[in-house]
Amino acid sequence: MAAVIAAVIAYLWAVAGFGSFRLRGDLADGLSDVTASAVPVVAQFLMALAPLAVVTVALVAWYATRRALRPVKRIRIRAAHLVSADPGGRVEVPNTGGEIAALAEVVNGTLARAQRAGDAQRRLVADAAHELRSPLAVLHAGLEVALAYPDRADWRQTVVTAAEQADRLTALTDDLLLMAQLDAGRGTPVPPSPVDVPTTLIRLATEAQIARRHVRVSVLDPEPLLVLIDRTSFERIARNLLDNAVRHAATVVEVRVGIGAGRLRISIADDGPGIPEADRERVFERFTRLGDARERHRGGTGLGLAIARELAHRLDGTLTVEDGRAPGATMSIDLPADVLDEPL
Repeated sequence: MAAVIAAVIAYLWAVAGFGSFRLRGDLADGLSDVTASAVPVVAQFLMALAPLAVVTVALVAWYATRRALRPVKRIRIRAAHLVSADPGGRVEVPNTGGEIAALAEVVNGTLARAQRAGDAQRRLVADAAHELRSPLAVLHAGLEVALAYPDRADWRQTVVTAAEQADRLTALTDDLLLMAQLDAGRGTPVPPSPVDVPTTLIRLATEAQIARRHVRVSVLDPEPLLVLIDRTSFERIARNLLDNAVRHAATVVEVRVGIGAGRLRISIADDGPGIPEADRERVFERFTRLGDARERHRGGTGLGLAIARELAHRLDGTLTVEDGRAPGATMSIDLPADVLDEPL
């Protein structure tokens, strides 16, 4: 700012000096000696007045700028206070419109997103602590009873129970770690690779059926289908949905596969208690369980469907609950996939 003012003063000084030189040269030929002698006086007056004019303009500009930026200062101070002390508050949007009002709206939007992220993180920590406490409590109680009454304890059953709770803790820890990585946006993008869809689904269905042998898992009409897709994410989505279906099914889980217009569509239907229409979005929230059908003793971590939907979105796909068989629930996956000509 000082450099600009100095440059303006120097310019005006030079103009005044050059003007006095021109005036004296031109008027000396046609004017009287008295008139010519008055020119230097006028030039000196202009030279003396120029700095004052520049300073006046600078002061006016400084005052106007400071006044115009007062709302920005208030927004800055208020935003700094809200971030540290009151995440639920918002900055005042001036009714003047223009860029300042737009800035306030952007700041409020940023604060709202920060509040939602903070609330989600706090809920995740609270839910995770609650979920971790349950298997730890069962493990601790079983070991305490066995140690208190070693002669009457069924040590084999104690070890089996401890192993089951350790498996629950391991599964929950793995899901929490994956969810944290997805939230942070970390992870190297995996290039698509050829996947034999029916063969993969049959293998995953067999693995899921081991947990509940009375449930029959069938891949209907498994025709050869080779697609180019992110294998790791696809298998994690299918595994989570199959585990969920087997856990809540009464006797049957059916898997259907379709392809068309560059999209891979898979539906996984079970004959369990189903999902009420009002809860078909809520089931994809973290640590959500619906009534007695989704109690903790069934082994779920409460994160499987949330992880599956997040992975589907990252593949530019969708995961929804559809109207299907009654009773029961039908999960539908729609993913982009390039069909290859030859099966593996």
